[in-house]
Amino acid sequence: MKTTEKDALHIVAIVRALHDAQRFLGGLSAEEFAENDEKQNAVAMVIARAGEHTRKLSKEFRESESGVPWRGVSGMRDWIAHDYDGLDFDCLYYAVTHEVPEVLAILQPYVEQQAQVQLTGKDPFDVPRI
Repeated sequence: MKTTEKDALHIVAIVRALHDAQRFLGGLSAEEFAENDEKQNAVAMVIARAGEHTRKLSKEFRESESGVPWRGVSGMRDWIAHDYDGLDFDCLYYAVTHEVPEVLAILQPYVEQQAQVQLTGKDPFDVPRI
């Protein structure tokens, strides 16, 4: 699917946030992650950021990529933003280690495609700060 410039900006932001989540988690085990509130906070924030950008994608794009659990990604944002004290960090760890790679495999080609195209507006890496 050919993406709009707006969708492209949000796809780049989502991919960037998901890569950040993986990087922040690093090689920590689930047990190490459970003990490290700094890593928990960092990972939670970038996952929330990805969820926020997910909501800004066009309906047409989300429907064209039905392999991505869009409701789950945006739902994680709600869970993090509205129930932070009740977060299940085992669930967050699982999402980053198992589900994020699947989402990245679907979205990364769009980022690579955008690297080949000159966007008419903003720099694709100059994403809005939430």
